[in-house]
Amino acid sequence: MAMPACKKASGPADGNSVQQNNNLDSTLSMNALINGGNWQTDSVFAYYVQYSGNDSGEMGLQITASRTIHDSATSFIFYITNYTGPNTYPINPPINTATYYSYGNIRNYADSGQIVITSDTAYALKGTFYFVAHTYTITGGTFNAALP
Repeated sequence: MAMPACKKASGPADGNSVQQNNNLDSTLSMNALINGGNWQTDSVFAYYVQYSGNDSGEMGLQITASRTIHDSATSFIFYITNYTGPNTYPINPPINTATYYSYGNIRNYADSGQIVITSDTAYALKGTFYFVAHTYTITGGTFNAALP
């Protein structure tokens, strides 16, 4: 009996990939516990923002992840002003922000917590996070995001 083998699709991915040859991959992810319940997605992207709204030469970093279940979306958006590479960035609005958009697209701003960038390569951005946003406690967060 012949058994077919599964192989990762080759060729350019729909977006940037964390694989050096830009092959499709399944390593992109973000997960966390929200009030103790699991939240996970494979749609997470990071973007460098040159000059962060001024001409100071600062570079910002935005990380965006979303998930849809039964036509209802939830998402995270992180923004780090004056991003300098792997480091611990405390959430201190309006400088470094974390926002959780709950079902119904309700915006919940974090007022405490942190985002830790553990690795920043030419292909991927990895890190951890936790924060409190309104009535939501987000813990154990990890991400592996594609860079543009």
